[in-house]
Amino acid sequence: MDSFGSVGGLLIGVLGLAVAAIGLDPTNHYASQIFSLGVAGIVAGGLLVWLGSRKPAKTILTQQYETKSAKSDSVHEAVKYKNLYEGSPVLQRTVNTDGLIIECNQAYVKTFGHIKEEIIGKSLFEHTADQSMEDMRKTFETWKQTGKVSNVEVWFKRKDDSTFPGLISANNIYDDKGRLIGSNTVIRDVSEVYQARKVLDLHERQKIQLEELKKMDAVKEEFYMMVAKECQIPIEPIKRYCEILKDSSGKLNAKQQEAIDEIHYNAARLEQLIHDIVDVQKLNSNRMEFKKEEFNLDEFMNSMVDTCSPMMTEKKIEFVNMTSYKSNITTDKARLKQVFYNLVQNAVDFVPQQNGKIEIGASTKGDSILFYVKDNGIGISEKRKESIFKKFYQVELSFKRKYGGTGFGLVICKGIVENLGGKIWFESKEGEGTTFYFTIPK
Repeated sequence: MDSFGSVGGLLIGVLGLAVAAIGLDPTNHYASQIFSLGVAGIVAGGLLVWLGSRKPAKTILTQQYETKSAKSDSVHEAVKYKNLYEGSPVLQRTVNTDGLIIECNQAYVKTFGHIKEEIIGKSLFEHTADQSMEDMRKTFETWKQTGKVSNVEVWFKRKDDSTFPGLISANNIYDDKGRLIGSNTVIRDVSEVYQARKVLDLHERQKIQLEELKKMDAVKEEFYMMVAKECQIPIEPIKRYCEILKDSSGKLNAKQQEAIDEIHYNAARLEQLIHDIVDVQKLNSNRMEFKKEEFNLDEFMNSMVDTCSPMMTEKKIEFVNMTSYKSNITTDKARLKQVFYNLVQNAVDFVPQQNGKIEIGASTKGDSILFYVKDNGIGISEKRKESIFKKFYQVELSFKRKYGGTGFGLVICKGIVENLGGKIWFESKEGEGTTFYFTIPK
């Protein structure tokens, strides 16, 4: 539209000049009018040419504003990108095609422990742990061939030579002419994830090991039960024939009688050992049965005197019942008797050959009954007190042959008392004796 106005104005101006020239002829009757018309055409043409070549003020202002705005937006975007790069909590570095670090953010600097000047210009392999060097080379080659790397696990090395696992991802960056100049790399520290994974793996291994141990325990328990059952079969006839032979004592001399007694005693010991093994396995697997009933405690303690008195004969041990509680108690009578029998038998083994004394008793203590078995035996040394209730443990190993026993008795006592809702403990002084205490709820 502007070019058309300029050309039109020029033509009108030329036409005006021609008309004005005709108006200069004095012989023409209308010369003055024609000259005025020509001048008007020149003026009109000149005006059109001026208007056609003139740019609107509004257009000029708009172009200036838009140019300024585009430059402002470009600067703003660059600053925004720089801030995002520097302030990102994720480790970021920019690497050229030769594998040299040309830029990194503050998170990267802080994590690796270097100052920025020590990082820029160095090879990316200097920050790679030895065990991941080959993986990093493959990752770098993959980036150069495909232009992209995504979440590859690599171990990195800090300035202090400590290492940490990270996931590395990279994308290409280009210059203004579209030429590849390097990559922008993002590294995510996955130390916590890796540690959690290790814990999960450990728990899984422990779970498998626990299952294997349970299977082994089941096999072991089955073996113990089988051995116990098979051993009981020959013991019964041995004991029975010993009793028959003892009844015919008139036909045996002193040496033969002693041999029969020895056989009978050891058969009884073997039978007790078998029962102890079975009870320990039942306690370990929570398969021991408990049947509670109400009974008179004073009568029960007197019956324990009758049951245990034969054990006192050989050593001529003084056996005393000091029970002060006469009322009833509700618990498993058979298991309570088993605890007392084991504790008394243990005391019998360790009291002296002369002037031995064992005292039993029961008294009330809050909502429970406090029982005790006291002896004046060899006592327990301080260094062995913590092991008393452990399986297979004997207080004084040097007395093993003399006193016998496997250490099952006290383990069984502890298991029974705790299953009945009570506690068991002892007080002892080496050379002066031992007192075992245990409580049972009323």
